[in-house]
Amino acid sequence: MWNMTPSRQQIISSHCQQPSSSKECALFQKRITDACIEYDAGEIRPFESVAGTGFMNLAKQLISAGATLGTSIMVSQLLPHPSMLSIKISFQLKMHLQY
Repeated sequence: MWNMTPSRQQIISSHCQQPSSSKECALFQKRITDACIEYDAGEIRPFESVAGTGFMNLAKQLISAGATLGTSIMVSQLLPHPSMLSIKISFQLKMHLQY
């Protein structure tokens, strides 16, 4: 189960309780923290963006893809091109406005 901090951010340490995986969990925690810092600071996003439902869903999908596909696939092969995102968002907005 995930623990919630006062700022609503989930912490992974509560999930990594097994002694055999403690080194792995610590490594993943560091990598995830570093990636979040790069995502937020490098792209000038608010720190709260990593706690949003959209980011959480993206992380969940990437974890699922990694579990299924392994590490042999490049991340760039899974991520959509920004122009495709723009097209899909425009289409979804048009569909939403028609209803």
